[in-house]
Amino acid sequence: MSTQVDDCYSGHEGECVTCGKPIQIPEFATSETVSPSKKKSPSIVLLVTAAVIVVLLSCLLVVLIRVGGQTVKRMSTTRGRSASVDNLRRIATALNAYANDHGSYPPPVLQVGRNQHSWRVLILPYLGESAMYSEYNLDEPWDSDRNQQLGYNIPSVFRNPQELRISNGLFSMSDYYLITGAGTVFPSSGPLTPKDINDEHGKTLLVVEGTPAITGSGLWTEPIDLRMHEIQASPGVNRANGLGGLLDGGFAVVTVDGTGHFLSDSIPPSILNALITANGGERLTDDVFD
Repeated sequence: MSTQVDDCYSGHEGECVTCGKPIQIPEFATSETVSPSKKKSPSIVLLVTAAVIVVLLSCLLVVLIRVGGQTVKRMSTTRGRSASVDNLRRIATALNAYANDHGSYPPPVLQVGRNQHSWRVLILPYLGESAMYSEYNLDEPWDSDRNQQLGYNIPSVFRNPQELRISNGLFSMSDYYLITGAGTVFPSSGPLTPKDINDEHGKTLLVVEGTPAITGSGLWTEPIDLRMHEIQASPGVNRANGLGGLLDGGFAVVTVDGTGHFLSDSIPPSILNALITANGGERLTDDVFD
């Protein structure tokens, strides 16, 4: 007679369910099993899947970093252009208010005896900086000890906050300049009045963003601007003629009517020349600033 018992009773003794006599259950041969406490090693499929996921995540991270960096750069560039255009609009408003009160735009360089002073100082009252203007002494040179101390305190309107330029270690240098010389709004014979400008006011430059060569201490009070003959000698937009040099791709300008624009570095020299002249009679298209 035979019976079937579970492996768990292997080697145990017990009564026969039929006759009641004691019986000895023999030892069963057991197959090697994996202990529940032991972990199975990952399969090759799982390892390959994990590796693919890691590679994909790494690629995604690289893409996000690149796209994010480009986005931040574009946002910074846009802010830089907007900030500069806003400053130039304020400066143009001050220049036009000065012209309305004095009959002409301020001279690029005001001569008081032997002392010279910048037009930037003259329009301070029109920029809400009357207190600073009252402290500035026109009877002293622009770089006297007293005036030079004021020069280190540059009004925010003369600097683009998005482009903190360091030029020879100087932080008080203006970012905005007039273009002077024959044919401009500021010829050597004296500044024009808005009524003297026969070219369309919305297509005639009044103030531009630039980086001219500095001969003095580099303060915003230094009577220095861009010269027409240097621009014509170095056509296009480059550091040699002082135009641009702050923002990528071009430079900010404002026209006589107070409208701010951003001009590309690739603007044709003939168009740039036509925008600078006040009475050149050039015919420019309506999309010249587009």
